[in-house]
Amino acid sequence: MASIVVTGASDGIGAAAAVMLTGQGHQVLASGRSATKLGAVHERMSAAAPEGAVVPEPLVADLSSLDEVRRLADEIGSRVDRLDVLANNAGLTTGRRQVSADGFELTLAVNHLAPFLLTTLLVDKLQAAGGRVITTSSVVHRLGRLDLDDLQLERGWWRLRSYGNSKLANILFTSELRRRTGIAAWSFHPGAVNTALSRDSALTRLVKPLGRYLRTPEQGADTLVWLATSAEEPDPAAPYYADRRPGRTSAAARDATLAAALWDRTAALVAPFTR
Repeated sequence: MASIVVTGASDGIGAAAAVMLTGQGHQVLASGRSATKLGAVHERMSAAAPEGAVVPEPLVADLSSLDEVRRLADEIGSRVDRLDVLANNAGLTTGRRQVSADGFELTLAVNHLAPFLLTTLLVDKLQAAGGRVITTSSVVHRLGRLDLDDLQLERGWWRLRSYGNSKLANILFTSELRRRTGIAAWSFHPGAVNTALSRDSALTRLVKPLGRYLRTPEQGADTLVWLATSAEEPDPAAPYYADRRPGRTSAAARDATLAAALWDRTAALVAPFTR
């Protein structure tokens, strides 16, 4: 039985993964922004759990705030003796450029800075357990064009570039995390899933009519669950998966120099929020 943390578990892929992993007998600590939604997910987890199993109470945290990320790491540390899997699944895309309470471009803050900070704050627990880190990326990473001098996209912001940059950053983070810490880490593409990823209602209205053609959250969560629990470790040379197989990445996603530079730049951005 593994001890697993899943962020972005209020709904969508994260909620599905939390329920599926709990059903397999794992101890899953679910985290999300909405206490109400998390309560409903906790009920589903409890219904799926093996008879007699106690399902941990979820943790509410808004990962757009790096102070909240640090608090979440502290709470996880106090709640679990060991950490076998950290699933960095929380994410968003917006219809216009927004900034977080900390002054960071919002998509970058939630999709990249938050998982970077959470993982590095929990790295000791993960290393002690021989744990794994799974981060939800996307095929949209191929649209990413990272400019380390303009990570906040103060010049030329548009939705797909913002989201693509963050998903590219997820893959680069995964590769560099392995190199610097030795932790087993993978990112993955969940496919086109019918979830409420966007906080922008215009995008939600656009995608909703296509819902019947999209994957269910359970289908989208399948590769996450497999990467987290597979007894036969996935290919350590492949930082990015799709449908349980190594996925095709852009040249930028394979750029080791960019990965190292992004890590250093990100570490500097989140430094004020570390212990």
